[in-house]
Amino acid sequence: MKCPACENELTEDKVSGVQVNVCHGSCGGLWFHITQTRKIEHLKPGAGSALLHFELADGVKTYRGAEHPCPHCKTTLLYRHFYSRKFDTEVNQCAKCSGFWIDVGGLVKIINSQQEERKELLEKYFTAIMSEKISGMNLGNQDVAEAAAFITAIFNFLNPQY
Repeated sequence: MKCPACENELTEDKVSGVQVNVCHGSCGGLWFHITQTRKIEHLKPGAGSALLHFELADGVKTYRGAEHPCPHCKTTLLYRHFYSRKFDTEVNQCAKCSGFWIDVGGLVKIINSQQEERKELLEKYFTAIMSEKISGMNLGNQDVAEAAAFITAIFNFLNPQY
């Protein structure tokens, strides 16, 4: 499977019984198949934070045009739920297979930052993602509300503060 951001080959990691395709050593993106995302809802917060411990490649462009193909389906374009340039984060979903592409390059940079500033940066990051980005989605639409619940579960799964 190829990374939709940088076309690096994704590697499969298994954390807390959840299989995730990871763009190691490049942009830091994560691909969650919908069946794996459903498992996350039943796990303790922070159980997947080990997925964030790797080096990012310098100079890799993580933001691209709105049209990029699903790494699983290959022909379906991903739908962008939200992105944050400030936090180097983007969340996309495939309309066909319902998988999620989470570009967490900014979160990986925070994890790799100096320990004395890490806690404050993590709090700002997760406050912005949960309170601004996810809550800013059109939750009146049932499909979007369901996607928001999955996205919240994914970010709770990744949150190293727990």
